[in-house]
Amino acid sequence: MSDFTVIPRSSSSPSNILKSRKSYFFLWLLTNAIIWSFALLALKKIPANYTSEWTIAFPGAKTSTNVILPGIGQASTNSDPGFNSQSSDPRENYKFIALTNEVIETAANNLNMSIENFGKPRIKILDNTTLMQFEIVGDSPQQARQKAIALHRALEAKLDELRKEENVKQDRSLEAVLTNADKKLLVAQQKLSEYKAHSPLSSSDQLRDLSVNVEGLRRQRAETLAQLKQVGAKFRQLSASLGLSAQEAVDALALQSNPLFQRYLADYSSTSAQLANLSAKYFPTHPAIITKQMEKDAAARALFKQSQFLLGRPISQVTIEKLNLSSGSSSGSSSERSILFQQLISLQTEQQGLQGQAQELDQQINHLESRLISLSQHESKLDSLQRNTKIAEAVFSSTLTRLDLGKSNISAYYPQFSVLSQPSLPEEATSPKTKFVLLGTVIGSFFLTTGVVSLWFYNRKSRKFKANT
Repeated sequence: MSDFTVIPRSSSSPSNILKSRKSYFFLWLLTNAIIWSFALLALKKIPANYTSEWTIAFPGAKTSTNVILPGIGQASTNSDPGFNSQSSDPRENYKFIALTNEVIETAANNLNMSIENFGKPRIKILDNTTLMQFEIVGDSPQQARQKAIALHRALEAKLDELRKEENVKQDRSLEAVLTNADKKLLVAQQKLSEYKAHSPLSSSDQLRDLSVNVEGLRRQRAETLAQLKQVGAKFRQLSASLGLSAQEAVDALALQSNPLFQRYLADYSSTSAQLANLSAKYFPTHPAIITKQMEKDAAARALFKQSQFLLGRPISQVTIEKLNLSSGSSSGSSSERSILFQQLISLQTEQQGLQGQAQELDQQINHLESRLISLSQHESKLDSLQRNTKIAEAVFSSTLTRLDLGKSNISAYYPQFSVLSQPSLPEEATSPKTKFVLLGTVIGSFFLTTGVVSLWFYNRKSRKFKANT
């Protein structure tokens, strides 16, 4: 038996390690080549698709149209997009319509394409908004945009057609109601005309105007009575201050304005003064006193005779003193007293005029009130006929207005929308996306490289462990 031991050659010799490295390198290179070949082939062979996008917006609030018909009534139309929790979302209806074969076929025919080549759009309803987003795919940016425009126009044409159909249905029902309302209006107008022709009351305005006139006369009478009360108070106060009546003031002015009477009055006043002076010196039987007394009596007779001629009645000495017609008064005081006499006479004249005016107003008021009572008996019948006529006019006019408004508001059933963003012209292809393909290939190559390197390290450690054991 030999004294030495044969040691087996380790499997981890440099040559084996070199072979192992080459095999893993060729494995890494082959798999990467396959991955990159498939990626580049996909980019080259798969046809590119381009997506055109556009967005439409709906009105977010309820719109209404009101037409006021003066003296008749009003008509209104409402258009509610229905964006609330209690009604359906019209955007769902529009989405359904846009995806129908009829709309897609119309859009495809406009581009001389088949429905299969045209394809169906992708429609997204954005929550918590009033927006709809459309997308459609084309083989080129221009084709995608043309498809988008054709589909949008086809959708608008279909909606216009549906709106017109709804309006035609409504117009037919409204026209039937309008014909019936027209007949009722003619009957009501005929009854009203016949009643006006045989009734003293032809319009409610007569009663209103008559009532206004009565109230105006009453107000004027109240103002006249107030003015009469004021003038009467002034007259009584001035009469009490002067101690004269109005007639006495007239008499005083008539006597004062007569020169002959004033001359007789001056003679009477002078003789009376002289007699008073003599009476203070002599006894009544003195010849001088007797002579003056005779002169005074003669002056008095002449004075009273002239007053009777002027006034138509005799005037006493007491009256002369009361009227203060003494010629001995100063000219200033006499002029002022004459002015007061004139004011007293003027106040009496004004008082009489106001009394006459108040009486005339009473007569007019009584006459108009009698006529008002007489016409009021016919008012209820006239009001009933006029009310029926106005109701018939209101129904007819509102129905006719609704018919006209319905023709102008063709979007009441399918609300109008606005294009928030026009169909876009895509700048990059939607699929395949070169950046994503290359990025995915790089990531795959990275993970493959990591896996191959990890496997090589694992096998190397396994061999070392076996060699050591």
